[in-house]
Amino acid sequence: MEAAFPFFSRTDFQGQPSSRAYRPYKAFEAVLDRLLGEQVRADGACGVDLWCALTNTRWFGPDGVEVSYGFRRAGHAVAWVREEGDDLTWYCSGEPGQVAQWIEEVLAGAGWSWRRLEPDAADTREVPDDSQRLP
Repeated sequence: MEAAFPFFSRTDFQGQPSSRAYRPYKAFEAVLDRLLGEQVRADGACGVDLWCALTNTRWFGPDGVEVSYGFRRAGHAVAWVREEGDDLTWYCSGEPGQVAQWIEEVLAGAGWSWRRLEPDAADTREVPDDSQRLP
């Protein structure tokens, strides 16, 4: 018998496949780590460049993949690439939407391009950090 838990139980999730809403982000972040990781880990200023490049932008990749990041999620991605800190370490560490030339060139070589979003854009297509899209 399962113990009563005030939120969800195992049976609430039983048989529910993943919506895989985070898959494009995982793929993009693997690219960031592979192509930019050494530089970002070697110099914190490059971490700031990465945070700026992820916020208020939409990145377009091979096979129609699109990703965009809010401020905290971008901070989390930088912390993951640097292998230290957390989202708040990098939160608002630079000017949102400014893509450094070195980042643009490296990612363009891997088939990624970007477009700046307006700061008040209503739909960033971002999956919120604390929820999950269900089909």
